[in-house]
Amino acid sequence: MLDKRRVHATGMIANHHGLPGPASYVPHENAFATTEAERPDGARIVVVDDDPGLRDLLTEFLVDHGLRAEAVDSGAALRTLLRRSSCDLVVLDMMMPGEDGLSVLRTLVQDATAPAVIMFSALGSEVDRVVALELGADDYVTKPSSPREILARIRSVLRRRGTRPATVEASHVADCAHPGTCDIFAFAGWTLDCRMRVLHAPDGTAVRLTDGEYLLLHAFVSEPQTVHSRNDMIALSGRTESMARGRTIDVNISRLRRKLLAFDPTEIIRTVRGNGYVFMPTVVSR
Repeated sequence: MLDKRRVHATGMIANHHGLPGPASYVPHENAFATTEAERPDGARIVVVDDDPGLRDLLTEFLVDHGLRAEAVDSGAALRTLLRRSSCDLVVLDMMMPGEDGLSVLRTLVQDATAPAVIMFSALGSEVDRVVALELGADDYVTKPSSPREILARIRSVLRRRGTRPATVEASHVADCAHPGTCDIFAFAGWTLDCRMRVLHAPDGTAVRLTDGEYLLLHAFVSEPQTVHSRNDMIALSGRTESMARGRTIDVNISRLRRKLLAFDPTEIIRTVRGNGYVFMPTVVSR
């Protein structure tokens, strides 16, 4: 049973960095109810936080809603766990003693098969969000947040990555941003396999893409050699306004450029000042 004493009257949770409102409030039992139609299919989630109360609370909530969730208290413990078995997504606290969340994130994203990462932090400024996104986080949630919001963010990232919720209609879990158009795209020696959501460099190396990077690249290869404004990129990638918050589009394009340039000095994404971006190579789908 979820310890409701750790849940704020608004349904929010937070750790020792700040919990607003009376800690003794007990919300109605149905405040956290999940219908069978919403229940995920048991994706494996790891919660990393140095606050034992928060991580146990969130882990139990996720388990109650159909996820295989477990908790660890540090980046070192996370790496030990991942050496034994993989996971689908990590909820990662930013402000941990010793090795902080950003340092852990840096090590995670070096692996092309790394899990998705949602940063969970009391730091809510645009700079903090942008830094985490630039380093490779898939999403950023500020504390305090309700367990329901965190669960919704987890489902969203898993859905976009192709980890299918058990009862979601197939039309909502297509393997790419645009159902029916998935294929293998080849450009300048690179290969983007939309079915597997894998990008291969000219030398065959698998390059890890965050969800935002993947959606933008898919949008580019779908309409190459065309000037796209920021609004165009939002529409083409099939994302909501959450993707456009702050500088997120620019951050994802910058990260995508760096990953491409690490293997190929050719200009693949060109900035057209005052207009947007152009994907330069010829693209062949097969």
